Amino acid sequence: MTFIIQQAPAQNEIKTLKKQIKIQKNKISANEEVLMSGIKALKRVKANLDNFKESKKATKESITRKEKIVDNIQLKLTKLNSQIENQKRELVSIKRKLARKKSKEDNKIEKKVKKTTITKPIQNTDNTLSELALRKQELENAHRKLEEIRKAKEIAYLKEQELLHLEAEKLKQIENEIKAEEKSIVKEKSTLISDYEDDISINQEILSSGKEGLARMKTKLENAKLDPTTSKESITRKEAIIIKIEERLNKIQAEIDTKQLELNKLKG
Repeated sequence: MTFIIQQAPAQNEIKTLKKQIKIQKNKISANEEVLMSGIKALKRVKANLDNFKESKKATKESITRKEKIVDNIQLKLTKLNSQIENQKRELVSIKRKLARKKSKEDNKIEKKVKKTTITKPIQNTDNTLSELALRKQELENAHRKLEEIRKAKEIAYLKEQELLHLEAEKLKQIENEIKAEEKSIVKEKSTLISDYEDDISINQEILSSGKEGLARMKTKLENAKLDPTTSKESITRKEAIIIKIEERLNKIQAEIDTKQLELNKLKG
């Protein structure tokens, strides 16, 4: 009875640790769900920002404000990710504490069993040991000792399995993190390639249309020069427009070349 009473606080502590592990796992799962939703939201906000920058309504102030929103979202997601990592480390710490507590209690039980297996010699009615009774007593003692050894080995095996399980969980978590990072890198690279290809395609279309417009403007200039009624100011204005168009087209071509170079690096 005394042993059971002494064992109660330890069992309560073990139950408390198991409860803490469950609560911690639930916190991690909830935060991971929030993080994934936040990442999806961030991608949508970034896409909306990119579209907004191309619209006529976009001003420097409004773009800056929206960029600040994106930065704030990224900061919150970074903090949440750090919180999840801290919670995971805390979870591992609680699990280790539980394993140590279980190991300590198992050792206490093992010692208690040894103390309670004190052999009392069997005596006959004349207060002398019978040879048969002595052999029977020795046999019982041998059985008890064998059972104690068996239980001790079983406890040691269970403790080792628990430690191996904890280590396997840790390695699995690391493996999942590596796979997630690899998948994220591949996805980001694919998205970046698509973005570069789209930008190049759009700029090429603009460049092509711009060259056609430039050719028309040059034709108009030549015709104007051949027309004696055309004023010098009109010719000068057309020449200035052509120069502006050429500068703009050169800028677009340079942008295409730069993005094409980056695209080749990504694909290479």
